[in-house]
Amino acid sequence: MTFQDQLLLHLYACPGEPERWPGVLDQLCRATGARSAVVQRIERGHDGLAVAWSSADHATLTGRQTALANADNPRISMRRIVRGLDRVVRDEDLFDPGDAEQARLQAQMAERSLGRFMGKLCATGEGTYLALVLHRAVGDSADFSVEQAARFAALAPHVRQAYELQLALGAQAERQQRLYRHLDQLRAAMLVCDGEGRLQWCNRSAAALLDGSHGIERRDGQLRLTRRDDAGRLRLLIAEVADGRRASAMLTVGEEGQRLQLVLRAPPGPQAACGDGEVLLVLSRAGAGAAISADVVACLFGLSGAEARLAVGLVAGNTLEQYAAQRGVGVGTVRGQVKQVFAKTGTTRQAELVALLLTSAAAYVLDGAGPGGTAAAPFRCVHRAFTA
Repeated sequence: MTFQDQLLLHLYACPGEPERWPGVLDQLCRATGARSAVVQRIERGHDGLAVAWSSADHATLTGRQTALANADNPRISMRRIVRGLDRVVRDEDLFDPGDAEQARLQAQMAERSLGRFMGKLCATGEGTYLALVLHRAVGDSADFSVEQAARFAALAPHVRQAYELQLALGAQAERQQRLYRHLDQLRAAMLVCDGEGRLQWCNRSAAALLDGSHGIERRDGQLRLTRRDDAGRLRLLIAEVADGRRASAMLTVGEEGQRLQLVLRAPPGPQAACGDGEVLLVLSRAGAGAAISADVVACLFGLSGAEARLAVGLVAGNTLEQYAAQRGVGVGTVRGQVKQVFAKTGTTRQAELVALLLTSAAAYVLDGAGPGGTAAAPFRCVHRAFTA
């Protein structure tokens, strides 16, 4: 493998491992005789052009060759950006003869032990640019050779492509993290495992279930059930769904009073062979009911606090008499509140009201405090915004 091939191999590892940029720039220094190699993302904002991201070779990162601030670097100006686009340039190409800014810049570079400059700039989007900048040592009287400049010019497009891949991977990772944060707000306990039962991901509700005493846990990265018979059945169903023998499966496990209901689903599309596919599991505790937040119900249906607490009490299975006794109020007061709840929710019977609440967003989305929490400030804010 040639030196150039090795350099490209390491360069294209940088999108997935950005910490490898300094090592790649070390190699670029060796290939071109440079003392310093820097790659920079330059963006145009309200205050003009500025460096938004940069990396450098190890010597530059740890030595005296600190970067100039944006305002102190005359190369970072729109006039010189246009002159340097899509070609290898020296300072003589960017500055007019006798320009005092060039002399000031070279003096500043010399203070950082940096001498002759060579660079290339390319546009990466509207108002964004990627710059690859080389400097020889300040005491090095030699200039970059024709061969070194050609090697630099050939590498520059690959640097741009590697950085754009890094941006794409970063954006994809951020979208995935946002999706995970959304799934963490769901009351449903969801997890993904592979065909061997190794846990790949779980949302916050599933984590709370796995960390509690519910007959299911994660141990050494593996999904485990307390009862041996249940564990064997679950392993078999996971394997069958993972390799495509089943599209879905249902299973109830656990001891009386601690039963868990599991639904296993294969993702849409072709599954991997040999049990390498992934399986989605949705878990719930049998008979646990939905811990609906009164604050959320109040916001969704425009109920008062007392009315919302009553509605949630009915969902929990209380009779009017039981609820009145718990709250220390008369049954007549509670009956009056129920009429108000019916009127505001468009229901006429308790069963109809309970069905409405259990199929509403309040039954599926966690409030701000997470599983078992009660905070609902975001719902109050939204409700006020739409009812003001």
